[in-house]
Amino acid sequence: MSWIGTIPEEQATGVLSQIYAETRAKHGRVVNLVRIQSLRPETMAIGRQLYRHLMDGPGGLTRLQRVLMTTVVSRINGCHY
Repeated sequence: MSWIGTIPEEQATGVLSQIYAETRAKHGRVVNLVRIQSLRPETMAIGRQLYRHLMDGPGGLTRLQRVLMTTVVSRINGCHY
């Protein structure tokens, strides 16, 4: 549970409702990383687009290499996400 105010799933509408649905489909639930961004769903949508572009867009690294890099950086930073 976060200390940040969030919008419960049953109250989500519009863009947030769509993001919650995508997250549930992928993870089986709405993960806290998504939930804590619920007050600014349009900003979250832009961040998700950037993430997808960085992870799946053209470049010299494979997707596996990109995932490995993000995992190592998260570990160094003490972040389990």
